[in-house]
Amino acid sequence: MAEQLQAVFGFLALIQGDAELRARLNEVCTADEVAAIASAMGHAFEASTLLGLFERCNEAPVARSGLMDEKLIRVYLQRDALA
Repeated sequence: MAEQLQAVFGFLALIQGDAELRARLNEVCTADEVAAIASAMGHAFEASTLLGLFERCNEAPVARSGLMDEKLIRVYLQRDALA
């Protein structure tokens, strides 16, 4: 589980500084789609790990169109409490 969290947070750390990644993430709505993008970038983790983080952060499991980046940034900002 610790390796999964490390992979998730490593990926989420990229979002704020990468406008292209943010745009790609805003085209998706599910954790499965986010995990696929992350895996393609070398940050492999299970979608269920991300869903668990969404639940712990009181985030809905699916993002509205165009808002996935904000949801992921909110999770990332809570990383110390979640690890």
